Amino acid sequence: GLYANKIRAIIRELGCNAYDSHVAAGYADRPFEVHLPSQLEPWFSVTDFGIGLDHDQVTNIYTTYFESTKTNSNEFVGALGLGSKSPFSYTENFTVTARKNGTQRIYTAFINDSGVPSVALMAEMPTTESNGVEVKFAVTDQNDFNKFAHEAGYVFKYFSLPPKFSGRQIQLAERTYSDRDIVPGVHQY
Repeated sequence: GLYANKIRAIIRELGCNAYDSHVAAGYADRPFEVHLPSQLEPWFSVTDFGIGLDHDQVTNIYTTYFESTKTNSNEFVGALGLGSKSPFSYTENFTVTARKNGTQRIYTAFINDSGVPSVALMAEMPTTESNGVEVKFAVTDQNDFNKFAHEAGYVFKYFSLPPKFSGRQIQLAERTYSDRDIVPGVHQY
């Protein structure tokens, strides 16, 4: 019941987390990736190439409400520790693939019998891929494929650097402002 528009909230929250990870890693000019569900590839995912997460970070971030790694800086969009759990508003479980310092770990995130977010480590292996995180879940209702595309278009048109899309391509609307630089960098939409 936290989000009025669950799909938009998930896209916004996971997109902001990916952006924040890129900022933290010094890659603010590198797009993260978003996979939109389609008939042949019915899943949604957001993948970043930022700082990554180790086992303790995944365990803390995905199982504790109001746990955030971004509370001590104004450089980040998020800070409340709710966005990482946003997929639970749509699905009962999702996959988190975390790569950090040459190790890749794959987790399933789920709500346990007590109603508490939990994670289970499914696999751990060495990797040569860069640090980063992918959050992925199945979209089983085909009627939602268009909703994910529509909401992604709405959310990401406000990002200064849009993500790279796969699965389904969308065209982001041009941002137009009625008044620019009210205060430097602040525009009225």
